[in-house]
Amino acid sequence: MEEAKIVATITSTTILFWFMISINVSAGLPDEKIVVITNNHTNYLSIRCFSFDNDGGDVKHLNAMGSFNITVKIRKFFPTSTMFNCSTNMGTFIAFKSSYQCVGHSEPCQWRFDENYTYRYDAKDKEWVLKEYNPNYESLARGGVIKGYYVN
Repeated sequence: MEEAKIVATITSTTILFWFMISINVSAGLPDEKIVVITNNHTNYLSIRCFSFDNDGGDVKHLNAMGSFNITVKIRKFFPTSTMFNCSTNMGTFIAFKSSYQCVGHSEPCQWRFDENYTYRYDAKDKEWVLKEYNPNYESLARGGVIKGYYVN
């Protein structure tokens, strides 16, 4: 009788665990998403983007209105943990989170940055939404923007 209770507890725990994973997996997210990042400043700025899964982000030196793309591979299990960060000399911002509204649309997620703020494009309202930079603590520990340029 005691063995049956143990087996039932283990079985129900396993079923609950797999149910939780299947809910997270079936969130309807695409396999990957393109993020476009643009220098919104009138001068040359540098930026470095990275994720905690892939730290291969090189420093990009962008002229005014210069841009580049990042292709983010969204995790199958626990997609909410998929993030992509960008670091500038002014601070950091999270360029990709699975909760961003742009993830569910067919067009890319779009960001602009300058010496004061970052801006994320809201496709629903068709406007750029201002976001303040986060402090640069973590990204400095990972290298920050190396040999970055800020021309005024």
